[in-house]
Amino acid sequence: MPKFYLYALALSLWAQGNVPPAALTSSSCFNAVEIKQLSAQAKIDGRVKVYRNISERFRQAVQSAVSTPNYDEVPALVRCWKELLAASLKDIEANINRKKKSGALIGYEIQLRKSIVDMGNFRLKVSFEQQGDFESWLSQAKVAHDRFVDILFQR
Repeated sequence: MPKFYLYALALSLWAQGNVPPAALTSSSCFNAVEIKQLSAQAKIDGRVKVYRNISERFRQAVQSAVSTPNYDEVPALVRCWKELLAASLKDIEANINRKKKSGALIGYEIQLRKSIVDMGNFRLKVSFEQQGDFESWLSQAKVAHDRFVDILFQR
């Protein structure tokens, strides 16, 4: 009988690695394909690549909304992007191997660094009422970026 419990415990722990972060599954910000891609990735490097792709999609959507003065959808995009940053940072901090440098995390860090610059530029184009959304995103993104750099370079 104890072997069964050990087997059940091992199986439940293994299954937990295949579940995407709860923040992403409960949100309407992410499409079904992205959630399916995340749940299919058992290793953290695969999930980091998906996080990077989702982040890039949000950057392009914000850029498109700002370049065609359609500022009404910007707050929702920024809120969704913040959800992604929080969930991905939590997942990465909990599961990344700090002893080796993850190529996927390096790519995500670079994408996030470029997005911080772009969002600083986009902020200058939106109305005063939306400045707070951009400032909030920028502060959260800088925290996530600093944590990624800390993980990569053991600062």
